[in-house]
Amino acid sequence: MLKMTPMSTADFERFRASSAADYVEQCRLTGLPSLAASQAGTLAGLDALLPQGPATPGHYLMLLQEQENGATVGMMWFGEVSNDDATSAFLYDLWIAPAWRRRGFAAAALALLAEEARLRGLDSLNLNVFAHNTAAQALYRKAGFVASEITMVREL
Repeated sequence: MLKMTPMSTADFERFRASSAADYVEQCRLTGLPSLAASQAGTLAGLDALLPQGPATPGHYLMLLQEQENGATVGMMWFGEVSNDDATSAFLYDLWIAPAWRRRGFAAAALALLAEEARLRGLDSLNLNVFAHNTAAQALYRKAGFVASEITMVREL
C-alpha cells in the first residue's frame, strides 16, 4: 500500500517550505498569540534542526509513495532522539496531500514508522500534536499513542 523513499534535495526544499508554512498556520489556529510563529522564524528553526538538509545524521526525511503506481501521497520527517538510557523515534512532521487524505495513508505511514523504529532498535515513538487538531489526535490514539504530558497555556 505505502512505501517510504528518501527525499531528494529538491523534494526537501519543497518540504521545507510547506512544513514551515503549515506550522505557522497550525500556530495561528491555536488562537493563542503567544504561540504565533513567523515563516522566517520557523524556517530558521528547521535549518537549525537540519543543518545538512536531508543528509543530517539521525534525521530521516521521507516521501510517502503508493506502492502500486509510485504516486507521492505525502511526506514524513522523523529523527532519533536520545534521553537518559533510551533512544526513541520522534515524529517531527507527517503530511498527507489533501487529495489522498481519508484513505488510510496516515495510519499506514505510522505503521511504517513503527516498523522502521523497531528495526533500528529504538524504544518508543514520540510526537507532539496541537490541541485543536482533534483528527490527528484520534489518528494517533488509534495507532496506539497515549498522552505522556500536556502543555497548557493561559494568555494574560
